[in-house]
Amino acid sequence: MKSPALAGILAQLGFVLPASCALLLLGIVEAYSFALGALVYALPNAYFTLYAFRYRGARNIALINKSFNWGESGKFALVVVGFALVYRFVTPVSSLYLYAGFCSMIIFQWGLSVYLGRRWL
Repeated sequence: MKSPALAGILAQLGFVLPASCALLLLGIVEAYSFALGALVYALPNAYFTLYAFRYRGARNIALINKSFNWGESGKFALVVVGFALVYRFVTPVSSLYLYAGFCSMIIFQWGLSVYLGRRWL
């Protein structure tokens, strides 16, 4: 795989499915709540990654800076919209597993960035 950003996105999405399947042992509501929480983190993060790393090279430093700022703003807005959509349209939802999925993706992202940083940089 050429891009560490794309590898990170695929690894995040690859983490959601087995973790949610494992939570099926506890119940269907817990499993899909966890998956939705993880997707509320992973999809805006994918947007940020793809948006922020569009440009390369020192000549494009102004565009890179602008892309990071817009990417981060868009990511934050997508997280807010994602939680709003889940609470509006998904019933029943387990808030504990929703936030557990969201937080587990943050922790997974930390480990993944260390791994990808050592491998590609």
